[in-house]
Amino acid sequence: MAYGPTPSFMAYPGTVTIRLQTYLALVRDVLESLEAHGFRRVLVVNGHGGNQPASNLAAEWMAEKPHMQVRFHNWWNAPHTWKKVVEIDPVASHASWMESFAITRVKGAATPTHQQPMVDFAKLRLAGPKAARALLGDGNFGGHYEKPDAVMEALWRVAVEETRALLSQWDSPG
Repeated sequence: MAYGPTPSFMAYPGTVTIRLQTYLALVRDVLESLEAHGFRRVLVVNGHGGNQPASNLAAEWMAEKPHMQVRFHNWWNAPHTWKKVVEIDPVASHASWMESFAITRVKGAATPTHQQPMVDFAKLRLAGPKAARALLGDGNFGGHYEKPDAVMEALWRVAVEETRALLSQWDSPG
């Protein structure tokens, strides 16, 4: 889904956020639609930390529908993927190199070459949108802005293989 809850980034012009209740209702509607069409297993591959509440919704929804299985998979911090990230560079986070794949970069945009120090997460958790922007500057939580494409391809391969492996590990529905 292209939009999700990102209220802490509203001080960045162009940010679009949706209310948590709207997001969860949308996720529920998607699950209900898939169920109506006969799907019994759903793998949600998530790429945004703000979407994490959907994993709780999925657990609640499955309790109501024991014939359904939903897995919520954060691709970026799955065990093998995160191990590869740390192997490449342990200082990586939001808006750093690990989110800068060739297909997601804006052509012609200059990328900073320095390494951003890690943000103080205790301060960030308490910050509203304006304070978060003041603390983060350009949004990078910490780390280099870019790595060579070959390095990114290696990370992508691990992430895809780890995600693919989840599809072969289903139990029979209840």
